[in-house]
Amino acid sequence: TFHFVALEIRALLKGICYLAEEIFHLQSRHRGSFWRALSACFSLHRHGPMLLVCGSAYMALLDGDGQPLGLHLGLASLCELLILALGL
Repeated sequence: TFHFVALEIRALLKGICYLAEEIFHLQSRHRGSFWRALSACFSLHRHGPMLLVCGSAYMALLDGDGQPLGLHLGLASLCELLILALGL
């Protein structure tokens, strides 16, 4: 479950990186529409339900190891950013 949550976090982080690049091309590629750029960078119709299901399953299976959930999600985000940065 944690692996699937990490994959969905990766998709969201990748979308944020794409959006940061697409903001400079709003006029030329998206006719000045921020919402078009946003929908081009994030495919929430595909990743949104999966993120909700994986997040719910992860919360249900969390075994109470004493670590806060934010720490787990922060470490997963950091690992996924590192993987994206290194191109692995």
